[in-house]
Amino acid sequence: MLRVIVVGAGINGVTAAIELRKRGHKVVLVDPGPLPHPLAASTDISKAVRVAYGADEEYAALAERSIPLWRKWNEEFGVELYHEVGFLFLRRQAMQPGDFEYESLKVLERRGHKVERIDSAKLRERFPAWNAELYPDGFLDRQAGYVESGRVVAALIQRAKSLGIELREGSTFAGLDEGDDRVRGIVLKDRQWSRPEPSDMDGRAARPSERERASQRIAGDVVVMAVGAWTPYVLPFTRKFFRATGHPVFHLKPRDPELFAPERFPMFGADIST
Repeated sequence: MLRVIVVGAGINGVTAAIELRKRGHKVVLVDPGPLPHPLAASTDISKAVRVAYGADEEYAALAERSIPLWRKWNEEFGVELYHEVGFLFLRRQAMQPGDFEYESLKVLERRGHKVERIDSAKLRERFPAWNAELYPDGFLDRQAGYVESGRVVAALIQRAKSLGIELREGSTFAGLDEGDDRVRGIVLKDRQWSRPEPSDMDGRAARPSERERASQRIAGDVVVMAVGAWTPYVLPFTRKFFRATGHPVFHLKPRDPELFAPERFPMFGADIST
C-alpha cells in the first residue's frame, strides 16, 4: 500500500484519487479551493461527451468506454448529471476523406454506432433553429451528449470524502519535496509567514520553527500532478513540453427557448476541420 498525494482536485485529480483509494492506497488530495475550483477547466456549466474524435480511433475507444460509466454515475448519484441528448456534426460542404467529420463518421460506423446521416432537408425538419440551407451534410450520433461538469466534480468530491480520502482543501502546492534522488512528497506555500505580524517588533515576519516547517510538507511515496493548465507554472521544468491556451466562451439567451430544447437542438459541432 502506497501513500499517494494527488495535487489538483479537478475532474482528473478527484477521479485519480478515487481510483487509487479503491485499489487500497492511502490518498491525500490537495487543492487551494474552493471546490469545485472556479478556475479549473472542469468547473463549468456543461461539457460535451462524445466518441467522435476524427480519425483517432484509440481516443474514440476511450471515450466509448466512458459512456456506460456516465450512465452508472447517474444511478449512483441519484441525479441525472449526464444527459445523453446526442451530438450533431455539420458541414457547409459535402464531407470528404480527411475532414474531421468524415473520419469521425467512418470510425463510428466501424465501431458499430448507429449514426444517422443528416442533410439540409432532415436538418430543417428535425432541428428548425438551424439555417438548414447552409449545412448540406453531417451526421447525428445518439450515443453522446453533455454533463453538468461543475456539479459532477462536486459530487465526486463528496464521494472522495466518503471513501476516506484525506482532503486538504485550502492548501496550495509550492513545489516537490525532493531528496536522495527521489520525490518524497510536496511542499505547501507558507502563507502563515508571508507578511509581518503586529507582534514582531522589528517589522519582519517571524520565521517558522523546524516543527512548523515540517507541517508545511506532506510526505508521500508517489505524487500525482493533476493541475491542468497550471502545470508549466508549478513545475517549471515542463515548460518546454506544455503550453496553456484559452478559448472564448459565449453564453446566449435565445428569444424562443423551445427551439433549443435538447430534442430539437442537441450538442453540436460545425466545420471542425476548418
